[in-house]
Amino acid sequence: GDAADDPAVWVNRADPAQSLILGTDKHVDGALLVYGLDGKIRWDRSVRGLLRPNNVDMRP
Repeated sequence: GDAADDPAVWVNRADPAQSLILGTDKHVDGALLVYGLDGKIRWDRSVRGLLRPNNVDMRP
């Protein structure tokens, strides 16, 4: 099954259309996935090869 979880939203105040959605893929070989508002994964901003990542925290 799908192990995507823990979404967070980063809002680009200068250009809201460039805002991003972040989430974790909690598989053994997991990832921090970054999505554009079009729903496509932004592989250039995602991090793969993480061991069961858990939660996304955003700070200003």
